[in-house]
Amino acid sequence: MAFVDRPDGGTLTGARSGALFFAVWTSLVAAWLCCRLGLWRVTADQDGVHIRRMWRVAFVPWSAIGRVELRHDGLLELVGSEATPMGGLFLPSWAGRLIRRPGAGARAAKVLTGMARDAALRPVAPAGRTVTGSAFAPRALPLAAVLFAVTEYLHR
Repeated sequence: MAFVDRPDGGTLTGARSGALFFAVWTSLVAAWLCCRLGLWRVTADQDGVHIRRMWRVAFVPWSAIGRVELRHDGLLELVGSEATPMGGLFLPSWAGRLIRRPGAGARAAKVLTGMARDAALRPVAPAGRTVTGSAFAPRALPLAAVLFAVTEYLHR
């Protein structure tokens, strides 16, 4: 398994430049992938939309959302009067057509656009912290440090 096997001299004690590059590069790629896949969570409540991000949960009020579109890369884009974050990692529409499956991203964009335009369609209660979730980095960084320490300890 190339993702967890280490090259010769792969520990960080007395590391050579190639081993250090391997350790840093794979950590960055794994962190980016986990955070990218974690963008799927989009929660709507009576006040707006909560989007789970890497460092914080972004909140976009309904007044700032004109419509929601599914981009070609599978992210939902909240189009409005100001720059808003993107979220909701879905299967892109072109990939859905290839495998002949209806896209959940297009349905989510349609529902969120309807909620943004008509207040009667919005949820009636505010979303709590348990529903909106929390950012990834504050939880993932300590876990990554523990996993790294365990693998360093077991490798010796």
